Amino acid sequence: MAARLLPGTTTRVRRGRRHDFAGVQAVLGCAAGNRAERLYKRMTRDLGTDLYVAEEAGGAIVAVIALAYARSLLGGGLAAVLEVARRSTEPRLGEGLVAFAEDRARRRGCRELAARIDGVDPELRAVLLARGFRPADALVAALVPAS
Repeated sequence: MAARLLPGTTTRVRRGRRHDFAGVQAVLGCAAGNRAERLYKRMTRDLGTDLYVAEEAGGAIVAVIALAYARSLLGGGLAAVLEVARRSTEPRLGEGLVAFAEDRARRRGCRELAARIDGVDPELRAVLLARGFRPADALVAALVPAS
């Protein structure tokens, strides 16, 4: 996929590459480590996940978009889960990222797109609600590895 300029912004989105890890790490605010880097590199090769980076004109990565795909019995077909992390507050960036993710999920044949967000980005939450996303029942538990 060639890079795509998000409408109304100076930001372009392209598929994430293995060498983008340092920029992605800066956006996510995660500590360096072999485990995080291995996970990132696996995600760039995983056919069940699409990983994209959004970068400014100078090449600095300002957002990360991950779409994970799974078959859903309840949804009646393929469904996608969206995760967005960003450090830029450029106006319209959130809108462009969500529209981009919706388009990618549609192209993969998804019938449903869910978004995982945390409370840190109220603008992104507002964008999702404005685009027709609605709160749904989801319960999440952190699983501690068995020793």
